[in-house]
Amino acid sequence: MPDVGPYDFGTVAKDGLDKDIEMLRNILTKSIEKLEGSNVIDLVHSLLLTQQPNERTKEFMQNYIAKISSLSNTDALQVSRVLSHFLNLTNVAEQHHLIRSVRTAFLNSEELKYSCEEVFQSLLNEGLEKDKIYNAILEQNIELVLTAHPTQIMRRTIISKNNAINESLSQLEKTHLTSFEREEVENELIREICGSWLTDEIRRQKMNPEMEAQGGFAVMEQNLWHSVPRFTRILDRACKQYTGRTLPPEFVNVRFGSWMGGDRDGNQNVTHEVTKQVVYFSRWICASLYYREIDALLFELSMLKSTKKVQELAAKAAQRRASSKLKYLTTLYKEFKEGIPEKEVYRVIMAEIRDKMLFTKRKYEDLITGQAHANQYPINETYESASEVIEPLRACYDSLVEVGAEEVANGRLLDVLRRLTCFGLTLCKLDIRQEASRHTDAIDAITTYLGIGSYKEWDEKKRQEFLVQELCNKRPLIPSPLPCDANVQEVLDTFKAAAKLSPECLGAYVISMCQVPSDILAVHLLQKEMGNKKPQRVVPLFETIDDLERAPKTMENLFSIPWYMNIINGQQEIMLGYSDSAKDAGRLTSAWGLFVAQEILTKLCDQFKVKLTLFHGRGGTVARGGGPSYLAILSQPSGCPRIRITEQGEMINAHYSDPSMALRTLEVYTTATLKQTLLPPAPPTDKWRKIMDHMSKTSCNQYRAIVRDKPEFIRYFRSSTMQTEMVHLNIGSRPSKRNVQGGIESLRAIPWIFSFTQNRLILPVWLGVYEALKEANEQGWGEDLKDMNKNWPFFRTTIDLIEMVLMKADPQIASRYNELLVPFELQSFGEELVEKLNSTVDAILALTGHSTLQEENPLLQHFVSIRRAYIDPINYIQAEILRRLRSTHVDSQDPVLLDTLIITFNGISAGMKNTG
Repeated sequence: MPDVGPYDFGTVAKDGLDKDIEMLRNILTKSIEKLEGSNVIDLVHSLLLTQQPNERTKEFMQNYIAKISSLSNTDALQVSRVLSHFLNLTNVAEQHHLIRSVRTAFLNSEELKYSCEEVFQSLLNEGLEKDKIYNAILEQNIELVLTAHPTQIMRRTIISKNNAINESLSQLEKTHLTSFEREEVENELIREICGSWLTDEIRRQKMNPEMEAQGGFAVMEQNLWHSVPRFTRILDRACKQYTGRTLPPEFVNVRFGSWMGGDRDGNQNVTHEVTKQVVYFSRWICASLYYREIDALLFELSMLKSTKKVQELAAKAAQRRASSKLKYLTTLYKEFKEGIPEKEVYRVIMAEIRDKMLFTKRKYEDLITGQAHANQYPINETYESASEVIEPLRACYDSLVEVGAEEVANGRLLDVLRRLTCFGLTLCKLDIRQEASRHTDAIDAITTYLGIGSYKEWDEKKRQEFLVQELCNKRPLIPSPLPCDANVQEVLDTFKAAAKLSPECLGAYVISMCQVPSDILAVHLLQKEMGNKKPQRVVPLFETIDDLERAPKTMENLFSIPWYMNIINGQQEIMLGYSDSAKDAGRLTSAWGLFVAQEILTKLCDQFKVKLTLFHGRGGTVARGGGPSYLAILSQPSGCPRIRITEQGEMINAHYSDPSMALRTLEVYTTATLKQTLLPPAPPTDKWRKIMDHMSKTSCNQYRAIVRDKPEFIRYFRSSTMQTEMVHLNIGSRPSKRNVQGGIESLRAIPWIFSFTQNRLILPVWLGVYEALKEANEQGWGEDLKDMNKNWPFFRTTIDLIEMVLMKADPQIASRYNELLVPFELQSFGEELVEKLNSTVDAILALTGHSTLQEENPLLQHFVSIRRAYIDPINYIQAEILRRLRSTHVDSQDPVLLDTLIITFNGISAGMKNTG
């Protein structure tokens, strides 16, 4: 049940999809029968729910539940495994289908929605000038930030096998295969599916930050490294076709950031040492990749014709290589160095770059293993900045173009230049994120030790005055050493470590739970005091509804400080938190609060002549800001060519684990941003704003009345979901709570959503929506709501995503969790929530005019229908397993039950296409 529907992809007949699913499931069935016997498959078939929920009578469900209850622990495990594998293979087939639909559209010369061709042509049809479109592309700066937020439950081993299965499906579609070649591919498919069944799908080891970073780097190395230059060629082709101009050689519009190894917000496992190691590792991978590319260029660029500038560069390079004392150059390299003819100037230049890249690679190998320190390596023998590599490569490129070898220049050499612009020498820049209170503690430790008072006890005005004064003061503030506790010391050590790393390694310093100007100024001061000569840009993260409402005032106060305006140099990045604002007030209120905040912040930055970059902290699920990326961008209130967006957990795999999927994802982000920049939606009318304000307030009140004010809610939540059992999952390195002593307010957004997704109530998305729509209709705004749904992209997208989630929810299954797991005295409360779910479905259908949910989205309906028979039984098994686990003493829990529970987590996540 994917969040990404046909919005981002073309559509073709479903026959191919169904055929692939049937083939994969048949292979799995035969493999299991061979390995385990036919009894397991027979049992699974007896438990499939092929009927739609409205066709399942009360008597039928009573008999069905009796079957589930009679399963032995071992049988429950085996059935759950089979169903989970079926759903996993369905996902593989669906991904292949989506990729195939894009290719089919191009092969048949069909218009593919959101492709470069379709969007460029539509912009021209709207009367936009070619130069305006071209310049808008040049101004684009889209940064996709990969985070380690723990929503990827699948092991990397299984992901790798899925990719191999996907590749085999692609091979089988080739029409020119011989019978032998086809047989080989079919055998490979059988091997991978059989191997998946025989692989332990449970992650037995707790993730650590280094492992999370390695997972992200693997996606970048294996796919994005190749996809970025390929996509830039696609974009360049469209620019030439529709605007008559080509892109500059070093141009890329998409870059990548990372939080993996830098996000220490509530995660004590991310230390300054971890951050350093992750940076070293990314630099090592990058140097290894460039080494291979440059080595290939060395053999490729054998041309003799060149410009005088390149000839001079080659002479200097040869002289430096002759005098170099690089200890890692082997005899082979020394012989090769002497064997390059002087006239082959491009190869002479490439040889020097290759050797320095090799030494750079070895440098980071030594730093990773702790065998050396960075200052032991001569600066002129290694690369520190991408510009050092770009300069000679660009000279070679210009020379080839000038002598008439443009086709040669526009090959691998152009790709390397664009990779250097995109990835630099560090693959992805690492953001550092820390909670505002940790910086407050650090400043307080300093002021207390110096005897000037407790910073924590000062009001905001006094804090600001102190911080600005010290920022302007040239003398050191912090004594060394500073007596302080371990938490404060770790904050200071992080700033100290960041100051010693190359500025090209680090991105933003993000302040979570940012509320007041002093939260931002404190980070600037700590960077200064720890000796950072090229400090990171400081990015406030406004998360809760109250924080979003305060954000404009906070930024206005900062923009009124001369020191601050001077330091930001006319540019400001602001991060908006989708997850916590939704957990705080519900999805509807969160969506509107974010919309209004963006409007006001954009106008404020325009007023102060500051270029704004919005950093969207979106999650994978709708409740955390997820959904089709194209619609998300197009529904924003104003056009902006500079955006950052988080890509979290399972969405990294969904968007980038396959090269074709990665290409499509980059295209969709590019075309959506282009269209949003040039043709932003008209602002909502005053009446629409009034209605949304009213609906937002009603929705928030209803949401908080249950989640915050109902004393029985926490007990209901913990008993009706698997929240307390999430400790067994090992899906991430950080705790599920910021504060282990807190309640719902301290619970992270991911387990909050994950829990309700698993039991199919999915309460955080829709709670409060029914009351808001009902109140709006009672106010006489029924026709206005329909008008808003038809003509306002923001409102239409919000309602559409809620409708899609309601399609995933299941009242019958949610009721089963309530009956089986919730204490008797709370079950009526659970029944009320299920009734609210049903009422919300009715209200959405009344608004959209649909007879069934997502009536206008037949492909998504098909995706859902082919999953229900497999995912619904897993839900009933999970509820039963939770009952059994909770009825036993915690010290004597059957390991088979725990494994079954985790397998059901996997299966439901695969079926729902998200975790948190």
